[in-house]
Amino acid sequence: MAKLINTFSWSHSAASDFVMCRRKRYWSKYGAWGGWERDATVECKTAYRLNKMTNRFCMYGIASEDAVMWMYRQHQQGKQVSVEEAFDTIAKPQLRKSWDESKNGVWRRVAKAGCLHEHYYPQFCGLSDREIMQQIADVVKLCLKNFQEKVLPVLADVTPDMEIPIGVVGKGDPEHFFFEGIKIYAIPDYVYVKDGVWHIIDWKSGGVKKEHVDQVALYALWAQEKHGISPDNVRLRLDYLQHGEHHSFQVSEEDLEGVKMRIHESVQDMTQYLVNEDISANQPYAKLEWDMCYEPQICQGCSFYELCHRELKEALGDEIEKFPPV
Repeated sequence: MAKLINTFSWSHSAASDFVMCRRKRYWSKYGAWGGWERDATVECKTAYRLNKMTNRFCMYGIASEDAVMWMYRQHQQGKQVSVEEAFDTIAKPQLRKSWDESKNGVWRRVAKAGCLHEHYYPQFCGLSDREIMQQIADVVKLCLKNFQEKVLPVLADVTPDMEIPIGVVGKGDPEHFFFEGIKIYAIPDYVYVKDGVWHIIDWKSGGVKKEHVDQVALYALWAQEKHGISPDNVRLRLDYLQHGEHHSFQVSEEDLEGVKMRIHESVQDMTQYLVNEDISANQPYAKLEWDMCYEPQICQGCSFYELCHRELKEALGDEIEKFPPV
C-alpha cells in the first residue's frame, strides 16, 4: 500500500483553530500525523488519539443532524414520524454507542472508538454523567422538534432529484474545491436546486456565532468555483435548530472576493510555519515554533491539553493553578 502523504489543505475550522492557537493546529495537522503507525513515537500516537476526541456539543450536534436527515427522508417517502421516533431510531442508539465507548475506555484499544472530553478531562466539566446525558437528550429532542415544526415545511416540496450530492467525512474524500492550487474543504449540510437557484443550508445545534456567516459564505464560493454557479443564483440559510430560528441571506461577487482574500491571507499565515514556506513539501517547523495561546478557558477545552500541560507549567510557574494536571 502506498504511504499516505500529508498534503496542505485549508478549511474554515482549520483557519479558526490556527487563529485561536497555533499549537492546536500543529497537533491536529502535523503532530498527530502517522500516529497510526506501529513505530510512531509515543507523543505522535498520543496526539493522534487525542485528535479524535470529541465533546458533548459535537456529540449532540452530529446526532441531531443524523436524526433530522432521517426524519426528512421519511417525510420525502410520505411517512410522518414523531420526534420520539426519530430520537429512538437514530439519535439514541448512536449516542449510547458513543457514550459507552467513551465511558468504558474502548478508545484505548480501538482507534476509531469515541472519546468524550468530559470523560477524559473530568476536572474541567463540572457536570455529572447523568446531567450530561440529560442535556444531550434534551438538546437533540428540541432540535428535532424545531426542525419538524419550522424547517420541514420549508422543504416540503423538495424531492431527491433536486438535491446536490455532498461528500461527507467518513465516506470517501469530503466535499472540497481548489483555489489558488490549494485544496479547500467545504461541506454544507444540505443543498438543493429549485427553479435554477441553489439553496445551501447548514443546520446548527448550538447558538448563533458570527463566524457561521463566514462559513456559509465559503459554501457560496464552493458553488461558484466547483459548479460555476453565480452568487446571484445562490441562497444561503442557517438553521439554529435548538433555538428555532434561522437566518437567510445572499452574497455578492464582492463578498466572494472577500472570502477569497480571507483564504489567501490565512494560507499565507499558515505557510510561515512551514520549512522554507514550501506548501508542496508541507514540512512544519519544530513544535516549539508553534505558539500556544495560554488562555485557561481555551486550553481547558482543548483535546491536546495533556500534551501541552508540562510546557504550560514551565512557562507559567505560580499561575499553573489555572492549568490543573491531567
